[in-house]
Amino acid sequence: MENSDRYNIFLIGNNPQEISTMESNLSKYHRMDFIADVGFDLRDSLSKVFKQKPNYILLDDCYPLIQVRRFIQRIRNNRQTEEIPIALLKSSNRHVRIDGIQDFFLKDNFSADRLFHGIKNSRKIRRTQIVLYRLNKKRRRQYQNLKYSIKNLFSG
Repeated sequence: MENSDRYNIFLIGNNPQEISTMESNLSKYHRMDFIADVGFDLRDSLSKVFKQKPNYILLDDCYPLIQVRRFIQRIRNNRQTEEIPIALLKSSNRHVRIDGIQDFFLKDNFSADRLFHGIKNSRKIRRTQIVLYRLNKKRRRQYQNLKYSIKNLFSG
């Protein structure tokens, strides 16, 4: 985790009652001092994420899938926010594949303790994904350069 005792979580959802209940549960957690900020609209939340750069984003699955994917893509395409782990807070256990999500939590089973352990795992996973992505990008570039050199060698 971080060296500090405080951990900034950004909760995004459209149900104020659910979000405030989660925020209250996080504030009572004894193993870590969670500081929760809340967003209800994806567009406003995106600008807050870029400004505040939270340690973790917990996103409710209540939004249309295309908007969620666009939101995540914008965060991942920004160099300053690409490492922020994102977890999806789900109402049901149905499987939905969304690139850029490191973890899932069911709303019925959500607890600060599960979030604490999820954060530890998600940060490791996200950092590993970034390293592998950058290595893959570098290798592809090297492959393209080699392919171009070989093509020039035999065509000239």
